[in-house]
Amino acid sequence: LLKTRHVRASEGGSSRAATTRKAAFAELNPTLQGQVRAVEMIRDALPGALIVGDSTQPIYAANLYYDHDRPGGWFNAATGFGALGYGPPAAIGAALAIPDAPVVCLTGDGGFQFTLPELGAALDARVPVIFVVWNNRGYREIETSMLDVGVEPVGVSPAPPDFCKLAEAYGIGAERLADIDALADALKRARATGLPRVIEITVD
Repeated sequence: LLKTRHVRASEGGSSRAATTRKAAFAELNPTLQGQVRAVEMIRDALPGALIVGDSTQPIYAANLYYDHDRPGGWFNAATGFGALGYGPPAAIGAALAIPDAPVVCLTGDGGFQFTLPELGAALDARVPVIFVVWNNRGYREIETSMLDVGVEPVGVSPAPPDFCKLAEAYGIGAERLADIDALADALKRARATGLPRVIEITVD
C-alpha cells in the first residue's frame, strides 16, 4: 500500500482511490479474494442485477471491495452481529419492487435456515429470485471471530440440510455446484427459467 503514496496528485482523487483499492485487494488472502470474485461473477453474469446479501462470508468481504454496476443494486444487513435470514425476504421485496431486474439473494447455509419458508413466498409471489447458498457447513464468520480472540468455537458447525431437496419440496428447481467456476452459467440458466431457483455452492 505504501507505493500508492507516489501516485501523482494530477491524476485526481478517483485515480488514487482506485490504485489504493487495487493494492489493498492484492494484499488480501486468496480465500477473501475468492469470496469477492464470487460476488463479481454474479454482477458480470447478470448485468444490472440487484444483489441482496445475507450475513455470510462473501458479503462481509464484498462490503469492502465490491463495485456494483447500478445504484441501489447492492444492499445487505451484514454490518455486524445478527440479521441472519434477512436476505431471502429482502430479495423477494426487491423483486416485487423492480420486477424487470434480475434479483440474486446471496446467503449462507446458516442464515438461509432462519427464513427458509421464504422459498414458498417467492413461489407464491411469482418472483424469479435466484437464491445462491454459500454452503461452508456452519457459521464460519462467527467461528473465525471466536478464533481471532482466543475463544473456543462452540455451536458454529450445525449440520446443514440438503438445500436442493428442500427447494424441490417447495416445487423450486435447484442445482449444486462444487465450486464457483460454474456459477456464471448456473446463474444464466436460472434467470432463463423466469422462476425462483436455488443454487447451492459447496465451499471449504
